[in-house]
Amino acid sequence: MSFRYLNMLLNEELTIMRRKDTGSGEIPDAGKRILVRKGREFMVIRYEDVAYFFIENGVSYLIDAKSHCKYIMAQPLRNIELTVNSKYFFRVTKKYLVNINAVVKFRPMKKGKLEVQLSPDPKEAVVISQLKAGTFKRWLMEN
Repeated sequence: MSFRYLNMLLNEELTIMRRKDTGSGEIPDAGKRILVRKGREFMVIRYEDVAYFFIENGVSYLIDAKSHCKYIMAQPLRNIELTVNSKYFFRVTKKYLVNINAVVKFRPMKKGKLEVQLSPDPKEAVVISQLKAGTFKRWLMEN
């Protein structure tokens, strides 16, 4: 079986779980997993162990919060964003989808933008636009 096929099956399972939910539109926290690839191996990682997802050279990656390992994802970030719980994950930029537990701090910048520090450090500045800054602050305070 291919990686894309296995990931498709996992996503179908998540969709079924979402439909069985109480109608809130979010997947119950227990049993939430994502399939990733490292070399020739497939690994299953819990969403709570994900620090953030990001795109580099057109490929989506996952960063593990504990091991700081980088794993290849078989789907684009926009599809990943649809499967994760918006209470715990926020699309800060076109490039980053972050777990609330990965946010260490943020600071204001010019023109209402915010610079966010994540753990583990992505080795580049993560800057939130003025348009998303207010929503990001509310998301942090409400969750």
